[in-house]
Amino acid sequence: MVNKTLKFLLVTSLSFNVTFLYSFLMFPNGLQEKPETNWSNIFPIHKVQNGNDQQASLSVENSETSDKDQFTLVKARSLIKRAYLEAFEVNEFVRKYFRKDMDLTKKAALEKDYLTNYLPFNDLTRKMKFVVDVIHNESQKELSDLRNEVQSRIHKLQNPSDCKTAKKLVCKFPYCGFGCQHHHIGNCLLAALGTNRVMLVDYSSVPYPGIQKVFLPLSDTCSMEDLPKQVDEWKGDLQESYEHIQVVRLDLTHETSPNTRFKGLTIPKFLQEKVEFLHDDPNMWWIGQIMGYLLRPRSWISVRVQEIKKKLNLTHPYVSIHVRRTDKSVKEARKFEIEEYMDPVVAWYDSQVGDARNYTKRVYVASDDLASVIPDARNKYPNYDFVYNTVDDKKLLKDMKQTVQSRQTEEELAAFVCDLVILSESDYFVGTYSSNVGRLITQLMHSSSDATFRSRSIDHRMSYHRGLPLTYRAVEDFSGGKGELSFFAGETIVLTSFIESPSYKGFGRNEAGQEGSFPMHKVEQMLTFVQYLALNDTF
Repeated sequence: MVNKTLKFLLVTSLSFNVTFLYSFLMFPNGLQEKPETNWSNIFPIHKVQNGNDQQASLSVENSETSDKDQFTLVKARSLIKRAYLEAFEVNEFVRKYFRKDMDLTKKAALEKDYLTNYLPFNDLTRKMKFVVDVIHNESQKELSDLRNEVQSRIHKLQNPSDCKTAKKLVCKFPYCGFGCQHHHIGNCLLAALGTNRVMLVDYSSVPYPGIQKVFLPLSDTCSMEDLPKQVDEWKGDLQESYEHIQVVRLDLTHETSPNTRFKGLTIPKFLQEKVEFLHDDPNMWWIGQIMGYLLRPRSWISVRVQEIKKKLNLTHPYVSIHVRRTDKSVKEARKFEIEEYMDPVVAWYDSQVGDARNYTKRVYVASDDLASVIPDARNKYPNYDFVYNTVDDKKLLKDMKQTVQSRQTEEELAAFVCDLVILSESDYFVGTYSSNVGRLITQLMHSSSDATFRSRSIDHRMSYHRGLPLTYRAVEDFSGGKGELSFFAGETIVLTSFIESPSYKGFGRNEAGQEGSFPMHKVEQMLTFVQYLALNDTF
């Protein structure tokens, strides 16, 4: 039974996309007479000589390529990346299955037929990764230009020439941890961009008194001192008009969210034609731009990061893990053992076998419980070099127990921010998305590139606090069994929760109000684009 289930996962995760990709390329107008397909236009691959190395490149700069062929190329690239992502998740699922149930040797003895099918599939995944890497390299320049444009527009909004006459949105948020706090501020910046107001932050309830010393100011021309004594509360742009009021306050200490279009998982409409085709997860890229602006480290933090990297000999490639323990693992998520963090790390380093460089398998560790995590990791994975940001092993084993309280001094906050930067700059990151910090790290990774294949959560999928619910469209029919949600192709499904990743299953509600679990490979995420007033002009 297990063998059949795993085979089913292999086939269904890839067959739909590969079949659709082939059909789309060969029959772009539907199943009519086979056209004369110019493969050199659809996949124009050439070699670029760079010293002693040859790098494959998918070139789209072909004067003979029509708009229709360009669209076909973009769609084909998207399907390839989606197929690879699902193949990658199959690999993660299989690795977890083998490790969790029994010894790999015993498992192999019972599943010889399965392994015969799995190993060629694993080889195919590696080959697909090569093509995906080429696609990412091709889109990096355009993504970088788009990022610079968005950051420039945010900076322009936040720095009006005359602060006294500029409309403002004052952000007040509840007392909470670092990641929670900055996701609240992110919601405020989204509302400010949507309503074309300068965002100012009320730091009176912030548990980190040195926070303004480690990050660049949100505005160089406006401050809280420019505000009147009496400020009206902003309850959302959909409730009533606030156009005539110069300064309003967004109070996120309430349980209820403001009635607004401008929130997480809504993307500015001016980005629609660009980001959909350049990035695998446009929602993540857009939130990455928000967090990237909020968390711009001051120069002395950047210098310290480089000093830490030099001291630890932390050169690329390196992997990072964020291990969340203490009260968080009790109140918000279960405790994950080091093996669960290291499984994706081992898989990532294994995938680099084609890299000719001779490098150490180095893992940067950030945790609120380094005193137990580091010895455990070194004992179980002696072939890996585990490094961390602290003074020395003696101090670590004696009294290193990082907590939220320890970040309340400026020095501890600076150490935490250095961790954040080093984690987000790694080649591959493993953490938990039940953690605000885990989500924040991945969002920062997406702020500068497409990090879809550079990060991995071992529990939840990505979500955004007080954002729109994750909504999906069914790409094919599904007839569910007991406890499962049935739907037809084209039907809309609202995700209510994910089953622990990697798994392929979500839990949601269909248009008829029925609820149940369903396979994620039978749906695709829907994107919501709205007019953000500060960003409503086109390029």
